[in-house]
Parts: sequence; structure tokens; C-alpha cells
Amino acid sequence: MKLILNIRLLMVAFCWLVLSTTSLAQEKKIIPLNEHFFPLETEGENQQYSKIVSISPEGELVEKIYSLEYSLVSITKSIYEEGQPREPLWEEKQQFLPDGELEFTQLKYRKANSRHTKVVAGEELILDLECKGSSKCDGIFVSTSGYQEDVDRDILKPSFPTIEVWQKFLTKNLTYPPAARNANEEAEVWVGMKISEFGEILERAVVNGSISHPSLIKEVERILELYKGDVVPARDIEGDYITAWMYFPVRFILN
Repeated sequence: MKLILNIRLLMVAFCWLVLSTTSLAQEKKIIPLNEHFFPLETEGENQQYSKIVSISPEGELVEKIYSLEYSLVSITKSIYEEGQPREPLWEEKQQFLPDGELEFTQLKYRKANSRHTKVVAGEELILDLECKGSSKCDGIFVSTSGYQEDVDRDILKPSFPTIEVWQKFLTKNLTYPPAARNANEEAEVWVGMKISEFGEILERAVVNGSISHPSLIKEVERILELYKGDVVPARDIEGDYITAWMYFPVRFILN
């Protein structure tokens, strides 16, 4: 416990050192994150990462995530449309390997009625995807070894076969717990599923449970165990199937 506390104190000191060496005058925040990169209310045993949030001179939201060993995990820059906090107009994310080398850069943006995702590894465009509406996507994936194929999703992340598969399952099985309804509790409960390279669900978890009503968490945990449908595993930039976590929200909204 003493060792864990000392590591966290060093991490806080490191983050403040990073902040103090910049000339930007904008307010910055340090947010503790759990193993799934979701915010914690306070620092504690569940903290695995720290996120530094700031605003650039150009008005971009800048989020830098560090491990407790001070390794840079990712840098995300984004611009949000006023009144639309869920999805940015534009986002650039740099993902780093444990040794500090840049693994890939992902660019997402909205244009007219479509959403675009582009992923660059080195100087090569490996994923170029356009999605129209809520689910119809078309694109191309070119692995770092040169293998090429047409794709209908971001294959670098696990997913359901289609978004309709999960939505139909929720419609049939999800209920609004009376205790939460009577207390006028609404929530966006984020779920994690660890998907093996063979498409098996290895683990299930509610990743932001501390901010939601207990009855909502219990209901989400119930339907997670109930789901036996298909999932699609993620692939790496070389095109090989890998084990990875898939994250998605379950929303409880009162009419």
C-alpha cells in the first residue's frame, strides 16, 4: 500500500511538473483514470492512469494520458460543436506503444451527413472509412504488410456484427428498474467486453459504475450476462486478429 501511495504521489508531482513547464495560460485539470481509461472520482487503488486536460491556443481540447510509470499512452486533440458534447466535429488521436514509439494516428471528423475515420501508421494510410447514417459504413483497410480489403467498420476495434444486433437485444431484454425510475435517476452506463482474437467474450464489466444508481448497475450487469450473441474481434495494424476491449454505453432516459 505504501509503495502504491508513493507511486501516485510521484505521478501527481510529475503531472504538475509537466503543467508548470508550459507557457499556456488556460486552465488544466488532472483526472485519475481506471484500467479502462474512465474517470475516477478520487485517486485510489483503482487508478491506473492520469489524464491531463487543457485547451490549446487554437481552441482545441487536448487530453494527454500517462501511465503511473509516466509513459505517454495517448494524445487526443478535438473540437466540439457548441451544444453537441457527445461527438466531436474533429478529433486526432495519437496512440503510443509502451516504449514510447508512435503506433498510429487516428483522425475522425464529420462532413455533411457522413462521419469519416482515417488511420495512419508511419506514413501509410491503413484505414479509410466513411459512415452514413447510424450504421452504414464503407471503406478500405491496407495492412502494414500491404494486404488490402474492403471493410464496413473500424476493424481496429472489437464490435457487434451490426449495431442493430445489440439494439434489438436491449429492446427485448432491458428494463428500467423501479427504484431508479422512482428516484428520477437517469444515467449513461458504460460497459466493457473483453473480446478474444477468436470472437469469444472473455470478461464483462461496468466501467463507470461509481457514478450511477446501484439498481441501474445491477440491471446492466444482468443483461451483460444474458447476452450470448456474436461479436467481432479487433485486428492490429498488420491485419492480425487480437484480444481487445470493446466499450459502449447503455443509456437510461426517462420519458
